[in-house]
This record gives sequence, structure tokens and C-alpha cells, in this order.
Amino acid sequence: MSRSNEGFGAWLRLFRKQAGPQSPPVNLKAATDAAYLAEIQSLTQTGSLAWNFATGSVHWSAETYRICGVDPEAALSRELILDLVHPDDAKSFGEAVDAAIKSRTRFDHELRIVRPNRDVRTIHMVGRFLVEKPEQFVGAMTDVTERRLEEEARRTSDFHYRNMFVALAAAFWELDFSGVTPILRKLKQQGVKDLPRYFADNPEVVREMMRATRVIDVNDQAVALFGRGNKEELLTNVEPFWSDSSLQVYAASVVASVRRTPGFSAETRLRRIDGTEFDGLFTVSFPPEGVATSKFLIAVIDISERVNAQAALRNLQAELAHAARLSTLGELAASIAHEVNQPLAAITTNASASVRWLDRPQPNLEEVKTLAARIAADARRAADIISRIRDMATRRTTETAALSVASVIAESAAFLRHDMEAQRVSLVLDLAPDLPVVMGDRTQLQQVVVNLAMNAAQAMAHATTGQRRIVVGARHLDGNVVVTIDDDGPGIPEEHLERLFQSFFTTKENGMGIGLPICRTIVEAHGGQIRIENRASVGARVTIWLPAKAAIGASPHTNV
Repeated sequence: MSRSNEGFGAWLRLFRKQAGPQSPPVNLKAATDAAYLAEIQSLTQTGSLAWNFATGSVHWSAETYRICGVDPEAALSRELILDLVHPDDAKSFGEAVDAAIKSRTRFDHELRIVRPNRDVRTIHMVGRFLVEKPEQFVGAMTDVTERRLEEEARRTSDFHYRNMFVALAAAFWELDFSGVTPILRKLKQQGVKDLPRYFADNPEVVREMMRATRVIDVNDQAVALFGRGNKEELLTNVEPFWSDSSLQVYAASVVASVRRTPGFSAETRLRRIDGTEFDGLFTVSFPPEGVATSKFLIAVIDISERVNAQAALRNLQAELAHAARLSTLGELAASIAHEVNQPLAAITTNASASVRWLDRPQPNLEEVKTLAARIAADARRAADIISRIRDMATRRTTETAALSVASVIAESAAFLRHDMEAQRVSLVLDLAPDLPVVMGDRTQLQQVVVNLAMNAAQAMAHATTGQRRIVVGARHLDGNVVVTIDDDGPGIPEEHLERLFQSFFTTKENGMGIGLPICRTIVEAHGGQIRIENRASVGARVTIWLPAKAAIGASPHTNV
């Protein structure tokens, strides 16, 4: 520490002359107030010090000794603050002291000290010379180490946050949510309890909340994704950036905030400043206070390329599924011919009988009417069969509707009946009554059942078991319709179980290895799961879980 300055040097010499703890302190307070003052200093963790220029006496309070980590009875206490100053802060501290002595102005300085135990602390010192007693200097000392560490951590955090805000590929928006809180409070006062339903029935309220949500700041990526190079265009409310098809996603994020969930994320359609739309991943993380916190940070990632790639993949999968259906129809040609021949034969028989009844001397018109009704019914049955075949053979887009799984299985069994009879396989349906409906595409689900049943029948072609039976069952379990297909075949080799759903893996001599992968793709597109395993006794079991319609509302897999 530089001691060339005369003012600081004089102060140092006065400090060295102090006589120790037994020296009379400066009388700043009456003796009756000493305990009270010491208690206040301990509570506020603020130490005091006094220095008399005339006598050279220096007084430290007990709290000052504690802050500096010095024992009042120790020899080091005679050196006071000067021997504790951190070497790197000695020069600036000396200069601050000199300036205060020369100008007799307020002293305010922050420095580091090194305690006797080598612990480094940051302290803040303030003081002044008494006007009525200019030879006396009084001051206060506070340990601000933790505060400075917290400030540094906050600055570091802010720096990292700002770097991420600016540099990451995501479009970040800092939003002021305070304008939405009064709207939610008003709804609560009106007795609205089911917010999701209310927002679905009142989209204009969602738009009102959007207009009340202000944009505070955006990063460069947000400007590039949403704007036209002008950041100021985006510093408005969020309403212009949400399309009508995405209102309920915004509403769901508000509900998530009200419920104090940790965060919310959804894929949705968003709108640029020029009106064009794109597919985005909208994400927001909520603080524990939920809507009580007025500011949120949201992130938007452009997923248009991914969505387009997924659409292309779905088209490719649809093409493969179409090819697989045509292959299946080829295998079922005999069964199809049998199905169509039955109503055609019945039509022919009934038409011939009608002619005979009309050729009688006394035509029996009642019998003819009955036969005509049968002909019409058989014609409709034939038309239905042809329609089902056309549906399976036609390349068309997926059509999602509420379906009865029992009817899907029954229709699939009708396709398979003749083929199963030819292979001497009995097909048994074990369908629980009152199954809930599922959302899906009828033709695709029929394709799954037909493919799996045919696989089971082919597996039993060389089985040595006494019976050849396939049991297709369906039951309701934990919000799902569970379909099982059991066979009495030889089962599946253990080494093949893990590979069954791999594309182009097959154990058939003329197999393509795409049937099971397509089945899994269809089932998963319906929000379900599929598993194949060996039964405990004999044969194999395929299990399919399809979410019931009531459970789909909460599922992320609502699109087929």
C-alpha cells in the first residue's frame, strides 16, 4: 500500500498509536444506550467505528470486530483495518482516505479485507467528520460479500440469458401478461369454472386476451421468422400472430398458467406479419406464481420442414399400405369371389322362383313380392361387398370417424370367412358388449385385422396341434379398446420377436416383410400400441391398444 501521501500517512501513524481495547472510546452515546446500540448493530449486521484525531484513539464496536473476524483481545486488534486491507485494494483505499481527510467530506468506499483466517470478505465503509467536533471521525461498516456474490451471479445469469435470447435459433418473445389478469379475474367473479370449455365457446374472449398480451422484446430470430426486418413491427400485442385455427392452443397455454403447471408446449399454426402462416412449436415455461407473474418468455421454432417431411412420410406409408392391401386382396381372391357369389346366387334363385310364381294360372303376387324383397336385399349385400373391396383397393386419403371396433372386426371376419374355411381354420369372435367407439379410419383398421388374422392362419398351416383356431377378442380396459388375436400355431422363435416390426424382415418364403410394419404404423397413427408375444400354452398373441373416444380428448395423438 502506498503511504507517500501525507494525509493517509498521518492517519496511519495515529492508528498505530492507539492504546488497545482499554483506551477510552469516543463518547458517541451515553453509557445507558450502549447495550441498546450493540443489539441494533448485531441485528442489522452493521459495525461502527470512531477515530479521534486529537487523541489518536480508535474505537471499534463488537459488530465491527465480528465483521473483520478479529478478536478484540488479540494483538492484531491494535492494527485495526490497515493490516486487513486486501493488497489489491490498498492503493484505492488509501486514495479514498486521503481525499476524505483533505476535503473533510463524506467517506464512502467498498474494499476487500483478508481476515486472520485468510477468508476474504467485501465490506462497505461510510463515514464523516463531525461538524461540531471536526477532530472526530465516525463511520459504519457492512459486510456485503453475499450481496456482491448474488449480484455477480445475477449479472452472469443475465449475460447468459441475453446471449441465449439473442443467439439461439429459436424465436424468443418476452411478453407482458399483466393485461390478461383482469380478464381472468372478471371471469372468476362471473362464476366461470370450466375455462377450457368457456374459451372454446367464446373465441372472442381468447382474442381479447391476445390483444391484452403485450410484446416487450423479441430476438433477431423472431424478427427473421415473423417480421420483415423491422423489430418495431413486432412490439405490439400478440393477436396478429395467431390464426383462427390456433386460438385454442393459446387458450390452453393460459389455462396451464392458471393451473400453475411448470410449462406448456404445442404444435400450432402461427401467422407472420405479412399474413402468411407456418407450422411452429410454441413453448412457454411458467414460474411457480403462474399468472401472478406478469412477464413470460416464450419460444417459437419453425417446424414447417419437419411437418412437410412427416406429411411426405405419411404419403409414402399410405402408398406402402395401399400396395399391401392390393397384395392382401390378391391372396383373398377366392374368398372375395365366394362372398360375391353368395348374394348373386341368391338373386338368381329368387328371380327364377318369381318367374315361376308369375307363370302360374293364378299368379301368387304375395310370394313374388317376398321374393322381390329378398332380391333387393341380396343386391344390397352384393353392393356392400363390392364397396368394401373397392375401399380397400382404392388409394385415398385417411378418413377419421367414430368407429365401432366390433363392427370393424365383424366386417374383417366376413372378408376372411371363405379363406379360413379353405385352410380349415375356425375363426371365433369374442367381443365384449357395449365397447366404446374409437376415432379412426375403418379401412385401415380392417387392413390391420385382416393382415394379422391371415398371418395367424398361415402360421398354423403346418401346425401339429389338433385344432386350428383363431380367436379375435375385444374388451374395454383403462380407457382403451384392447383387441387380441390368439392362434394355436407353433409360436414365434424367441430370436425373431424383437425383429418382427422391422421393415422387410420376414420368415415367409414369399413374404415381403412390410405387413407388420404397416400394421404398427397404422395403429400408432391412431394413438395406439401393438405388441406380439408367445402365449403361455401354445401359439402367439397379438395385442392392440386403441384409445377410446372419451380418452382421446386428453391425448396428443388425435390425428390419424
